[in-house]
Amino acid sequence: MAGNLLQLNSAGQLVLAASGEGSPGTAGAIVLQSAAQGCCCGSAGYTNPCTNAPTSLAIVNYTDTYFTPCADATPSVGGDCVWDGVFDYFNPQTCAYSNRYCFDGNGCFDCSYNGHRMWEFEPPGVSSVWYNATSKTFFLQITGQNGQNSGEIVWQGSKATGPGFSGTYTRTGGCDPRATVEIG
Repeated sequence: MAGNLLQLNSAGQLVLAASGEGSPGTAGAIVLQSAAQGCCCGSAGYTNPCTNAPTSLAIVNYTDTYFTPCADATPSVGGDCVWDGVFDYFNPQTCAYSNRYCFDGNGCFDCSYNGHRMWEFEPPGVSSVWYNATSKTFFLQITGQNGQNSGEIVWQGSKATGPGFSGTYTRTGGCDPRATVEIG
């Protein structure tokens, strides 16, 4: 059928949708393909991982000593919060999760792992998991602090399988030699 289709959203309202252009969004509306919607587009029939994404992600079997700090990592200090391996902030505009809330509004000086501080500023940025719609690839990056105004990658990896963020990420770089990390 050519042309536009009418659909009902979850509130029972009619929504206009271009056929074959995307998949249902959170309210039943179609998410249209568009260059401006970098995180939210895909080929027809592709499940958009940014839609109905979970509220948080976590590293499976994570403990404080899961990652080995880089050789020049900044030690943690009293008052730092210890990261629990959870990415507790989701930005639907960028389709990215981060541990940003580990730093914000929780009464802590900074966030730490394995006795060393994590890095919360750009670049290279707060530890994150994100989706790249162009390559249809999921990325994971853990970033540590190695100075007052600098950070470095502790572990980074990617996965190109499955329709969502969960799964096994294979190492592509970072000072920690761990081969894979599982997000659940």
